[in-house]
Amino acid sequence: MHRYIEARAGHMDTRRIAVLLDDIIADPALHARFVNTLARMEYVGVRKLLKSRRAEQLDLEGLQHMLDENVHALRLKKAATVLAASAGARVTTFSDDDTLAGAAGEGYLQALDHNAEAGLADLPPEKRPEANYLLTTAAIEVRAQVFYPIYDARLSAHDVGFSVAAISKDEDRHLGEMARGLERMFGDWRGRLEPLLADEERLFRDFLDKVELAVAVVRAAQARRA
Repeated sequence: MHRYIEARAGHMDTRRIAVLLDDIIADPALHARFVNTLARMEYVGVRKLLKSRRAEQLDLEGLQHMLDENVHALRLKKAATVLAASAGARVTTFSDDDTLAGAAGEGYLQALDHNAEAGLADLPPEKRPEANYLLTTAAIEVRAQVFYPIYDARLSAHDVGFSVAAISKDEDRHLGEMARGLERMFGDWRGRLEPLLADEERLFRDFLDKVELAVAVVRAAQARRA
């Protein structure tokens, strides 16, 4: 799995992420909405976990995974609330007004889930939910292991006052769990995961496009009020 992370870390989009984060973090109200988008995405992940995991396949690791993602959503939501308050703003819900390209963030996850499902048509129906869970989560965790360290470094550089290092640590553990689960289910799982990782790269780039567009819209509105 770590070679996939290294490949992502060396991609041209990695520099793009850092530049975009620096722009967002410089504006606390905008940053609050972005952190709220991340919280929304973690929440969507929780919702998908609850729907996809069958009781007869759920072990201690699976329950811990659900709890971790809930905690991530809560931590990010609390950080977003504090940031918003410091800027005289509010991020009460996960609505479009309270997030930054929040619908696009959810759409990225939904599309990835759909693509994973489409690639599992050869499996018996009863095996597809678990296989989808393993593949989709692995692809997302690979992305998380690139994104969250960059984000944490930018938070530190801007002296924002909170960290996502603990989230990154949890996601690394989850990635190890997915690797073991994929090995048990497929044996040679790379042929299943690598096409989905290619899809994820495209979908994440589209998400970045929409975040950049949302930032531009906010900047334009600020300029009109100035």
